[in-house]
Amino acid sequence: MGRVSTLEETLFSFLNQDDLSNCEMVILNDYPLQELHFDHPQVKIYNIYEPFKTIGEKENFAIMLCKGDIIATTDDDDTYMSNHNSNIRKYFTPESSILHWKGVYYNKPDITSIEFIGNSGMVYSRKAWEEVGKHPVMNAGGDTIFANSIHKLHGYTHGNPPDNEVSAWYRWKLPHTYHQSGMGFDDEKKFPNIIKRHQEHIEGLRRKGLIPTGKIQLNPHWKQDYKKLLNDFINKKNKNA
Repeated sequence: MGRVSTLEETLFSFLNQDDLSNCEMVILNDYPLQELHFDHPQVKIYNIYEPFKTIGEKENFAIMLCKGDIIATTDDDDTYMSNHNSNIRKYFTPESSILHWKGVYYNKPDITSIEFIGNSGMVYSRKAWEEVGKHPVMNAGGDTIFANSIHKLHGYTHGNPPDNEVSAWYRWKLPHTYHQSGMGFDDEKKFPNIIKRHQEHIEGLRRKGLIPTGKIQLNPHWKQDYKKLLNDFINKKNKNA
C-alpha cells in the first residue's frame, strides 16, 4: 500500500523477464489516496478506493482477477532477476501444486545469504488454491497456513537453482517499507492489526511528503544493479570458500 518506489522496481523486474509469453501482472492497489496507471498489454492495474480488511481477502480478490492457472505471488517490495519466469517453467512441473524457492536474502545495502526464502514469492496452481478453500481471511500467518494446507494435500516442489541462476529476492530494509513478517498474529487486545498499523505508517510518511498521492504514472526501473550485486556476492563467496 502506497509504496510506489518499490512497486516500480517490482514492475520493472516483470517487464525485464527473458520470457513474457502467456504472462500477465495484476497490480491490486487499495490505497485510496493513489490512483496508479501504466499502459502495457500484460499489466493490469486495479485501483480500489477502500482498503481490504485483511491480506488474505486482498490476495483472494487479486487471484480472481487473474486469467491464468498458475499464480506467482509477489509483494510490492519484492524483485526478480530476468530469468524468473524461465525458472518457474523449469521447476513448476505439471505435477506441482506449490513451489518454494532458494533465493536471495537482501538486507539493504547487502545480500545476507542465498538460501530457502520460505513463503516469499511462492508459486501455486489455481486448482490447489481452490482445493484448500483459498487464502485464509487473515493477516500475519495466513501464508503459512495456506502453504501448509497445500503441502498436506500434494506436498511441494523446491526450486533449487545454482547460486548464479537464483531469481527470487526477499528484500528488507528498503525505504518506507513496513513488513508484517515477524510481527506475529493479530491481537486487537494488544495492538491494532497489521492493516491498521501499516495505514498509520503510510499516513505518517504522507504527512512528511514521502508518499505521493493522486493520479500516478508508474515509471518502472531498478534503483540499483541487482544483477551486479548478485554476481559480486557469489564471487566473494567463492573466494572465501
